Amino acid sequence: MGGNLEISLAAVNVPPEAMDYVMDTLRRGRLSQSEYVERFEKALTDWTGAKHAIAVSSGTMADAVALGAMKIKHHHNRVVCPALTFVAQPNAARMNEMDIEFVDVSEDWTMSVEQAERWRELAIAYPSDCMGRLARIPSGMPCVEDACEAFGSTLDGRRAGRFGEIGTYSFFVSHTLTTGEGGAIVTDDDWLADLCRTLRSHGRASDSDAMQKFRFPFYGFNAKMTGVIAAVGCGLMEHVDEYVNRRRQVFKTLNELMDNRFTEREGEIVIPHGYPLEFEGQMRRDEAMRLLLDEGIECRKFFSSIPSMEPAYAHLRRYLGRYPVAEYIAQTHLYLPCHQNLTQAQIERMAAVARSLPFLSKPRI
Repeated sequence: MGGNLEISLAAVNVPPEAMDYVMDTLRRGRLSQSEYVERFEKALTDWTGAKHAIAVSSGTMADAVALGAMKIKHHHNRVVCPALTFVAQPNAARMNEMDIEFVDVSEDWTMSVEQAERWRELAIAYPSDCMGRLARIPSGMPCVEDACEAFGSTLDGRRAGRFGEIGTYSFFVSHTLTTGEGGAIVTDDDWLADLCRTLRSHGRASDSDAMQKFRFPFYGFNAKMTGVIAAVGCGLMEHVDEYVNRRRQVFKTLNELMDNRFTEREGEIVIPHGYPLEFEGQMRRDEAMRLLLDEGIECRKFFSSIPSMEPAYAHLRRYLGRYPVAEYIAQTHLYLPCHQNLTQAQIERMAAVARSLPFLSKPRI
């Protein structure tokens, strides 16, 4: 089942510029930190409009470093996190020894603002953009926006990752821009940016002052991006508009062929992580996955309700039924590839197979 996948979830682009920059890095032996890290960060600030970008080794480390910095700034040891998410998001909070208050999601897959705001003045809001859809941001709360699945999406002209006090991106292979691994943090706060740079390097006092390199005022992480990965990122950023625009066009074409099942909010422009489908129950969703994989179309189950469905969080004793919307989506949804490297023929074939699947639910949102 799924042994010969003709249509992949991943989209890897390696432009000639990336090859040149990587070879330059290798020739000069600058494999760790190099000027390409700073160049990549500058390209990200130029494109996102953020004042600061801090390149890190993965999206998970972006979340971990950002949360660590916000914990220090706001003196909060609690985060409010959506139950329906990829496990890296709450794991990053656990790395910082923070308490996690999981809340249910809305039918649009993103964190319930009403439930999150019950923790106003007590916690850091930690919403995640899902499938390219931008999360609603709770009011009156310090906020880390996990935009790992929404690089390029906008709402009213503002880019994903720019709606909280600090935002995070991932450059994993299934995301809009991929360096293989890698991530970044964006913020307009000078103090937070400096703190994130400290925390990504073990919490050390200084990376440049030899007398301060082995002083550690904060607990930190080894989260630095390598020069090689940053060189790839620099090459990709020279084509970022091309990739984002093509991914958008693929989404619009697939959505039209699927009867516009994915409804955008007013002012929202989605750059998708994947294309979600809903089925009439878990068994029927699982059968649809097997049929898609047999057709050579890679797909994934939607994320779990982490606190009530995943063994790693069983110690919380949050049993099934506590997060009904998250659990329903986790049991009935899957998602298809929806990226910039799909051809028109692949899009049409995938849509034809998807439309023929039994027990496909009617659009709800």
